[in-house]
Amino acid sequence: MKLISYRRAGREGYGAVGDGGIVDLGARIGGEFPTLQSAIAGLALSRIEAEAGADADFGLDEVEFMFPITAPEKILCIGRNYRGYHEVLADGGPEWPSVFPRFPSSFAPHGEPILKPRVSDELDFEGELCVVIGKAGRHIPEERAMDYVAGYTAMNEGSVREWQHRGTQNCPGKNFYRSGAIGPWMVTADEVDDIDDLRIRTRVDGELRQDGSTAMMIFKVPFLIAHISRFTWFEPGDMIATGSPGGSAVSEDEPRWLRAGQEIEVEVERVGVLRNRVEAE
Repeated sequence: MKLISYRRAGREGYGAVGDGGIVDLGARIGGEFPTLQSAIAGLALSRIEAEAGADADFGLDEVEFMFPITAPEKILCIGRNYRGYHEVLADGGPEWPSVFPRFPSSFAPHGEPILKPRVSDELDFEGELCVVIGKAGRHIPEERAMDYVAGYTAMNEGSVREWQHRGTQNCPGKNFYRSGAIGPWMVTADEVDDIDDLRIRTRVDGELRQDGSTAMMIFKVPFLIAHISRFTWFEPGDMIATGSPGGSAVSEDEPRWLRAGQEIEVEVERVGVLRNRVEAE
């Protein structure tokens, strides 16, 4: 299933996306589960599946997209998790993953503009597979980690490169307001049978800039879930951005940073296409 959170006629809701449009799940089970996040937390995916086959209530073109999970408690990102970044290292890559948090306000939803900050011209793009956690857990064994996955969405984990070097941590460069994007929906885990072989492509104004596969990941999703759960609780709706294949602007000899007026698309196979325009702050 493709599950979407949206705003329509001043009302927030959530639904299932089908060929005919959106089935309004909020109207059907919203009394018990007012948001998609609460439905996931309430282990209501079976209820959702039972309702998702109904006739569409309205079209995709009638709604304003929101984040699939509108208020995630945690968005955790994995840095330099693709072998393209480490292919010249004799040791074959890092021993442990680089993990850092992002604020929800540093993202825009599908269809809304991302912002090139006024204090930098080095806004970059990073297309990524993003994991949505479905239930709470801590100290999760790696062999059971996938039981905690509700689904997947696409992310442009946009970065303001020069601010990653202003200090010893990269937090500022990763958290500029609306510098990245998430969406357009969450695809439930049962729809993606092999997360280790998903193609990720990023286009700027239609030009292919990134073209990689999750097969290139250094630290796989089950390991990441188990590793992160050793230091924090996972809660339903938490997200893990799993890293980006090579091809971002920073990797070019003469970087082509994002400019106002451009359109960027992140396509994750079997998940969907996340599309945003760039505007100046």
